[in-house]
Amino acid sequence: MHWFLFFFFLTYAFLHLYVYLRIVKPFLRDRRLTKCFVIVLFLTGYFSPLFFRYADLQGNAFLAYWIAFFGLMWMGFFIYLFLLGLGLELYNLSIALLTKTFRINPLPKIKGKYFSFFVLSLALPLSFYSYIETLSLKVERIVLYTDKLANGVEKLKILHISDLHLGPLMGLDKINLIHQVYTEERPDLIVATGDLVDGNVKNKIYLAKALQEINPPFGKYAVLGNHEYYRGVKEATHFLKEASFNLLMGEAVYVKELNLTIVGIEDDTCAYFKACIGPLSDKKLLEKADKNSFVLYLKHKPILEKEAFNSFDLMLSGHTHGGLYYPLGKILLSFLYIGDRGFIRIENSYVYISKGVGTGGPPMRFLSPPDVAIIELLPK
Repeated sequence: MHWFLFFFFLTYAFLHLYVYLRIVKPFLRDRRLTKCFVIVLFLTGYFSPLFFRYADLQGNAFLAYWIAFFGLMWMGFFIYLFLLGLGLELYNLSIALLTKTFRINPLPKIKGKYFSFFVLSLALPLSFYSYIETLSLKVERIVLYTDKLANGVEKLKILHISDLHLGPLMGLDKINLIHQVYTEERPDLIVATGDLVDGNVKNKIYLAKALQEINPPFGKYAVLGNHEYYRGVKEATHFLKEASFNLLMGEAVYVKELNLTIVGIEDDTCAYFKACIGPLSDKKLLEKADKNSFVLYLKHKPILEKEAFNSFDLMLSGHTHGGLYYPLGKILLSFLYIGDRGFIRIENSYVYISKGVGTGGPPMRFLSPPDVAIIELLPK
């Protein structure tokens, strides 16, 4: 964890240095007051992750929210500045190579204030749009036919939620979005696939009570994600139980009325904190499930051992947020996981990867809107 923080702040420092030298500095004149103001602003933005985490730990929800909002919006804006600046650097480099190789200059280079203006004029509207995209929730719909449901069950409706990241920034607004879907859809069962908690929840019993009000007939089941371990697994576990979730930590639960087995695995982050309870092997854990029942597998990260193929009927995951910034996220995530979003078939099993409800970092998304899934299981 300490190494992660070291590399995070080292990378963040480089990002700030690049933005200052390549984008901001060309606008500055030799005025000490202006430069001092910019330096103070940059330092405030740079250290804001520490400020809002401290305020959150102290239980000051109002202060933590506004510091987190400023700090994370700042971070998202700087990510856009860096990515756009890097793209323009590559453009200028390609023009220089063309000029040197073919002795022609088909397109102009963009330098100095024009470079800064171009990047800023794109980063501002992209940041605004990306924030707006986080505010509306999309409902994805999936229908699966199976011969494994109990006799007399005409339809089983499951609401899948993931990655709320309840903490200093995400709160009742995200829960209310889910409550609205629950009221309209009336699912039989709710499952949550991790990162429900991402902050100090000691003094936020009102959030747990808001989740308590969502009470489907066959209950609510959840697994932990990586952020629950980062912020304190004991507090997160207590919060989930207060919110009336049945927390599955490497175990299988059989629901006789439905002939449904729900299997939940811990996130592999537990190993770093020496807090694992059940097996971290998909194959070993799924051996506990009755294959004559419909096996619903809950796992935070969409990673799967080959030996576990066909050991479940449907696996639900989150974690990826759909890459947040499409298509860059999709390209990167394809190397790490079995997918970045949506519905996937793996031999005789199915996987659905949610883009999540909240965000763990900047409240920004690009062509990757937040979602929940309504999954209907129907008898063949």
